[in-house]
Order: sequence, then structure tokens, then C-alpha cells
Amino acid sequence: MSLNWTEIEARGARGEGISEAEALQLVTLTAPEDIEALLRTAEAVRLAHKGKAINTCGISNAKSGRCPEKCNFCSQSAHFSTEAPVYAIKPAEEIAAEAQAAFQAGVREFSIVMAGRAIDKEPELAVLESAFRQIREQTGMQTCASLGLMQRPQLERLKAAGMQSMHHNLETARSFHSQIVSTHSYDDEVQTVKTAKELGMYVCSGGIFGMGESWAQRVELALDLRALDVDSVPVNFLNARPGTPLEGHKDLQPLDCLKIIALLRLVLPTKDIIVCGGREQNLGHEQGRMFEAGANGLMLGNYLTTAGQDIARDHARMEEQGFVIRAPPHQPLPPSVPPAIRAEGTDLAGLRGK
Repeated sequence: MSLNWTEIEARGARGEGISEAEALQLVTLTAPEDIEALLRTAEAVRLAHKGKAINTCGISNAKSGRCPEKCNFCSQSAHFSTEAPVYAIKPAEEIAAEAQAAFQAGVREFSIVMAGRAIDKEPELAVLESAFRQIREQTGMQTCASLGLMQRPQLERLKAAGMQSMHHNLETARSFHSQIVSTHSYDDEVQTVKTAKELGMYVCSGGIFGMGESWAQRVELALDLRALDVDSVPVNFLNARPGTPLEGHKDLQPLDCLKIIALLRLVLPTKDIIVCGGREQNLGHEQGRMFEAGANGLMLGNYLTTAGQDIARDHARMEEQGFVIRAPPHQPLPPSVPPAIRAEGTDLAGLRGK
């Protein structure tokens, strides 16, 4: 079977993703002309659904270390000896201040990330409620959190306080999950996503690529994300941390990263594809082609336990390619929100260099 790029693009523009057979063929492509055709098609599908607007997100590592879960990529796991910071939950005011700074730097979705199996007890829930209210009132940014294997009662409570999005990665394909995570199951991950979807939340769920999974398993993960109808796919590339079982592991080249982004765009043509951790280490000089490969979003600033790229540099790259920053999708916004954020997009020229 040969891939019909014209037909794939037409289907993608209609919101129809490629089949499993097409996806499995796509990931075998290596010839330069085939890769260029793949990227052209992925970019056309992105333009059809997302135009020239880029989603920007940022995070607060609000509670770090001593996590009881054993995930082989994570430096915050209590099972490994690493140099990751360890501290209890930050005050709500500190988290809100970080959100304010992120907003000024061009971030339009802000996620509160907390280490642990699940954040389901006081006083942490109360701190989260206060932080969400402050962030919404002060900035109007889309509010998100990554809190582990959350249950419905706690998610309902946080949603009522202003949490709009939930981030929870499946991490990797079902067939590879047990080789990466040993303290909870793939079904636990899936149920967390399903619960948030049932509550009407905007759900961010993706994974980490380059942990030893096969190309077929990358396709498997993409198809599972489509079946779950997630709204946004965070794309992380392994930046192996010292002290973890994956220390020293690296099996991705820049071209592999671009193929992964394009795969996700063509499997999930209407969804948000957000490039996050590990892009600097794995994409290197090819970072400028992320959006050409189909991505329509970027995490700005620092990651959980590692430093990110200079934000001004990211702004310059987006500006050179003619992008604007997408305003938060959730309406209505509180009256106190600055007028600039209510527009369709934020002009990057005013942000670069801040």
C-alpha cells in the first residue's frame, strides 16, 4: 500500500484521522522525499484546523519529590536516588504569583503540578482551590492541574473552584506500560482520563517518547488517545535523568521527533498537539520545524525538574514563522482580566525580550 498524501490531507482537513495501517506505514518512512511529503501534509492539516495560532502553556512544580509511584523516567520518585528538589505544597499566593509571571511571558494555560499518587486530602485541596480562584480572577488564563490518579469527588470540587483542564499522561502504550510503571496500571491511567472527560473538562493526555518503545507502540498510544477523545496531546521526549533507571538512555534523533509529531497530527487532526519536555535535547537545531510537523502548541519556561529554553528565543522563533499566541478558549472571562487577553491572539512582538 502506498500512502496517498493528497487524500490523507483532504481527510485530515475534514477531521478524519488516518487508519492504523496508514499510521504503521507512515512511521517506516525514511527517504527524504517521503519525510518532506509527510511534513507538508501534517502542516496542511494543522493549518486547516488551527491556523497560525499557537497554544502556550506553563507549569508550577507546586509539590516536589517523595512520590510513592515507581515510574522509571521520573526523578521525583521516592524509589530512586536523584537530585530532584523535595518540598511540600507551595502557598496558593506563590502559585498565583508564578501564574502572573507566566502570563506576562506569553503563557495562556497554566498547570499546577504536584507529585504523588493522587492529591485527594486537605489541606492540599484547599490550597488548590484558592490558587485556581486567584489565577482565574487575576489573569483569565486557562487553569490546569496534573495531580495523579484523581477520583471524581475531588475533581468535581476543584472544577467548581475554577480548574478547567486536567493533565494526565498515559505515559506510553498499553503494551509497554508495565516496563515503565510498576505501581499502577494502564487502566488506572485510562480511568483518570475518562473521569475528567465525563466531567466536561478539557483533557490533556499524551506521553513520553524515546523510553525504548517501538514505532508500533507509538502508533498504539496515538490510537488509544484518539479512542479516548482527549482534547490536547502533550508530546514529551525523554530527557533521561541521573539516578533513574533510564539514566543514559537516548534513542531519538531529531527526525524521529518530527515523525512522532506528524503521526499524532494525522491520527488526531483536530486536536491540540503541544510540544513539551525534552525538545531542546532531542530536536536540537530542528526545533524550528515543530510546527511544520503539525504541532500547534508549546510549553514555555521551565519543566518540572529541568530548565527550559529562554522564552524570548521561543517567541522569536514563533514570530519569525508568523504565529500569534492563542487566547484562552474558555469563556466568559472575569471582568478583571486585561483586555489584551480577550483578543483572538497575542502579538508576539510585544512579548519578545521580556
